[in-house]
Amino acid sequence: MADTSGAEQDTGDVIRIMVATDNHLGYGEKDAIRGEDSFTAFEEILELAVSEDVDMILLGGDLFHDAVPSQNSLHKCMELLRRYTFGDRPISLQILSDQAESFHNSVNQSVNYMDPNLNISIPVFSIHGNHDDPSGFGRLSSLDLLSTTGLVNYFGRWTDLSQVEIKPVLIRKGVSQLALYGLSHIHDARLARLVKDFKVNFFCPESNKENESDEDDWFHLLVVHQNRADRGPKNYLPENSLPAFLHLVIWGHEHDCRIEPELNPKGFYVSQPGSSVPTSLSHGESIKKHVGLLEIYKNKFKLKELPLQTVRPFVHESVVLADIADELELTQGNASANVHKYAKKRVEAMIEQAKAQLTGHPQQPTLPLIRLRLLYTDETCMFNTIRFSQMFSTQVANAQDVVLFSKIAKRKTEKEGLQSLDKEAMRKAMEAENATRVEELVARYFDGANTKNPLKLFHSKALSEMTFRLVERKDANAADHIVKFYREKAVDHLMDSMPFEENVGEEVNSWMLRSKHENLLKELDSRGTSVKKDNKSPNASTATTTGRGRGGRGGGRGRATATATTRGKGQLDVTVNTTRTSSRQTLLNSIKPKKNTPTYVVDDSDSD
Repeated sequence: MADTSGAEQDTGDVIRIMVATDNHLGYGEKDAIRGEDSFTAFEEILELAVSEDVDMILLGGDLFHDAVPSQNSLHKCMELLRRYTFGDRPISLQILSDQAESFHNSVNQSVNYMDPNLNISIPVFSIHGNHDDPSGFGRLSSLDLLSTTGLVNYFGRWTDLSQVEIKPVLIRKGVSQLALYGLSHIHDARLARLVKDFKVNFFCPESNKENESDEDDWFHLLVVHQNRADRGPKNYLPENSLPAFLHLVIWGHEHDCRIEPELNPKGFYVSQPGSSVPTSLSHGESIKKHVGLLEIYKNKFKLKELPLQTVRPFVHESVVLADIADELELTQGNASANVHKYAKKRVEAMIEQAKAQLTGHPQQPTLPLIRLRLLYTDETCMFNTIRFSQMFSTQVANAQDVVLFSKIAKRKTEKEGLQSLDKEAMRKAMEAENATRVEELVARYFDGANTKNPLKLFHSKALSEMTFRLVERKDANAADHIVKFYREKAVDHLMDSMPFEENVGEEVNSWMLRSKHENLLKELDSRGTSVKKDNKSPNASTATTTGRGRGGRGGGRGRATATATTRGKGQLDVTVNTTRTSSRQTLLNSIKPKKNTPTYVVDDSDSD
């Protein structure tokens, strides 16, 4: 459950945790206006921890903005931690797990409040993020320094990237038992491979109850620092890849605040506190900043959202100029002057809007961050943004980049050439008796679809061969090699025929129809793009030699050389270095999909 009334009944059994992520201490510290923002917000978090009488503070990575923080950043961080986390207040948390295994680089191989030379009142537990990860000689993180000095309990650090074993820190308070898992930042592509190969293992504590009921007696809490948003198949950590036995995940690294727990389909909740200081002028950073007060009672929890009062006001707005083209009269008169006038009015309004974010806290900066993002399609509406921003130098904190122009690509519609799947051609291809292999299916589909949407540069046999190499041979470079080869051959033909510019597309299409593609694919193999042909290939050939390209074609057309190196299980990694004249490069650039030209893309993004 995401809420529990039991957490309010017996405080001696409730574990109270202050949760924060991405503090980025030292961000912009040399900026005369914004240099203290990160330290001001961090100090407020520590003040809240004291006033809320928490048992511990949990940080989700990126405590520092730089992997090697400045002496100024280290000094201020240490000063704040000593001021707010040291004292005579008794600690009621009991560590049950092997402390030497849990806390890296601690002097006594134990949690800091067990050190007889230290007087800790609020222990701080932290993993590292991508900004403060181990680096340099000795592979030390800035958290290693804080751990050695006894200021922070650094856990969740990986030491072996061939097999990641995540063992929890076991904590008890009264009848409540917490299994705290930490996954410090690992490069997303590497972590994706580890997850795919089942090399990320979570270790669960054994139950200490006899005749245990179905209800688990441990609360499983994971703090992680990875991409949560889908930025590509190997560039984020899917929530569904996490184990279902978890109760709550504290997600660091993402800066937009989504602190309210969100239920995952696997049954656990995810809370994303976000950063405590904006490090970019994006929409996500303009969302109100919060930290969380987490209360755990047995296997239930409640997360109270605490808004930060010392964060600098920030207003972000995006405007698509095409949507207000009539209002601004962009097609009449001076478009740049009209947009300049509009932007000035919008920025003045945003500055007034920012005043509503002032909390009255004596430490809150008053100069706001303002970002007006103008999305355009026509460059005639642009103006000098630096000169524009200087008009507000005494009214905003970011006087260099108040306005940002971003070009948006024109969306293609079906009438403009975006072709959909020919369902009739696909049905006939699927019903063919001998279309048992994927490359045969591709060949039959394009043969059937060519009457409605003819291919302009590639023959269906080339696409069939490309599919065969991607699927059967696991050749991740097959599409790149074949596309480049066909472009070069088309350019060779154009250099021989020298058509008028308006007839280039027609000439390329004519060449494609006349060419003997079986011979072209043989020539492609002879250049060394594959080790040998397979008799199962849809365009099987016996060519197995490696050539040196086209050789002397004379006439100042340059030359191409290919080199191949053995890679993996008999595959070749081929690099083609081509020297072309300027006219040849112009033709290469001209052979691109145009409007009304169907474009078919082979997705090999999952290939290693």
